[in-house]
Amino acid sequence: MRRYLKVFAWLVVYSIQLSFQSCTTTTEDNSLIIHNVTLIDAKNGQQKAMSIRIEENKITEVTASTNIKIAGGATVIDGTGKYLIPGLWDAHIHLTYNNNLTPVMFDLFLKYGITSVRDTGGELDLVLPLKEIADKSPKNTPRVKISGPLLDGIPTVYDGANPRVPKLGIGLKSVEDAKRQIDELAESGVDFLKVYEMLSPEVFNAILKQADSLGLPVTGHVPLSIDAITASKSGMRSMEHLRNLEMAFTKDWDSLLKVRQKMLLDGVSKSGGKLRANIHAAQRAYALENSDEAQKKLVLDQLDENEVWQVPTLNIMTVASLRFFGTDEWKATFDELPDSVSIGWKERLERYLKSPINEEMATYGEWMLQMIKTLKEANVPIMAGTDTPIFFLTPGYSLHEELALLVKGGLTPLEALDAATLQPAKYFNMENELGTIEKGMLADLVLLNANPIENIRNTTNIKAVIKDGKLHNQKALDSISNRLKSL
Repeated sequence: MRRYLKVFAWLVVYSIQLSFQSCTTTTEDNSLIIHNVTLIDAKNGQQKAMSIRIEENKITEVTASTNIKIAGGATVIDGTGKYLIPGLWDAHIHLTYNNNLTPVMFDLFLKYGITSVRDTGGELDLVLPLKEIADKSPKNTPRVKISGPLLDGIPTVYDGANPRVPKLGIGLKSVEDAKRQIDELAESGVDFLKVYEMLSPEVFNAILKQADSLGLPVTGHVPLSIDAITASKSGMRSMEHLRNLEMAFTKDWDSLLKVRQKMLLDGVSKSGGKLRANIHAAQRAYALENSDEAQKKLVLDQLDENEVWQVPTLNIMTVASLRFFGTDEWKATFDELPDSVSIGWKERLERYLKSPINEEMATYGEWMLQMIKTLKEANVPIMAGTDTPIFFLTPGYSLHEELALLVKGGLTPLEALDAATLQPAKYFNMENELGTIEKGMLADLVLLNANPIENIRNTTNIKAVIKDGKLHNQKALDSISNRLKSL
């Protein structure tokens, strides 16, 4: 109950603050012009010496700088030596995983140029009000897409039994349970559904069928009770963490599947988290060592044919071995978090950095990185997501590390930007509104001081953020930092 009350109190205060921020004065010409800038997006590549005009919340003109007409009263930003990219998405987050972080996540996302997020699991009563706040104040908060709770089986992984981990999932015992739950979620206004690992084949299929009838895309983990090809053919629109794909890449994938199904039946009375961990421990290492190229190609061909996005979340999958959060730059981001979080993170981090690297997780992380080039070569679409705020993943900042890891894994910088801009827009059928810098598109943009095509880490060198047509300049971004540090 304390968790609910704390989040509710913050929601009330934050809504009042946004109502004041939304009050603006108008001028004779209220257009915003970014002049003589290099435009970069996944569809059009780099376009030098360009100017764009923004009116209200849309881009109304994109032209060569020599052609732009600037009327008196317009706000003009000199883009000389600057680079403009579409607003970024973090396509895998959990807004309510840590209720002490919830109050700062919107500000952190905006500061780091993340103008849209996809919340992939949280209790509906907690995430729905956040979506409503974002919808009512689109100029000051990121766009929020929610799935509501994880749709899991019995036993349930995130059932709330572990006091250190929030309740994220709902255990569905039957097809009837699933239909009733999906109707409630759809009526509440979720944007997509997320299936989880302990689902039975019958309930999984029922979810996908009903979701299709309601026009709701489905993401999730490949359930342990089925294989990846079956999941791909079912209508899943995306898969998170490449979870359980490795088990489908072996010649004896069907034998492994039967073993998993038996373990699930025998473990129905056990803890969902422990049972899942036992199954992974029994099969993951074997699968990685016995991957078969022909079988892998069959799986990847299906993912390509069915256009199933993969959201690798390389941050969370490689963090145990790469330990990138140990850098001074990463640690400095903790200072913008509430003391209730930052102090604990700093203490835990120092202990963690002294512990030995888990070789099994290191091997798994290396496989993840190698899979990026494999997915690219197989034409399987990729979206960028982080799993923030789990495991020292600072909201906002961690998305930029995800882009760097995607490049490390084999994407070009432009392809990495595509994964965080146009691809998520396509997932939600919003490619005519977001993801490129073209006339008629919504004005969610990030102005950079350095070229991200030359070095993907230049995405952190932010000059300004434009959200729904509103300019958040350097002064405004600095004020976010100052406000966060004062918490």
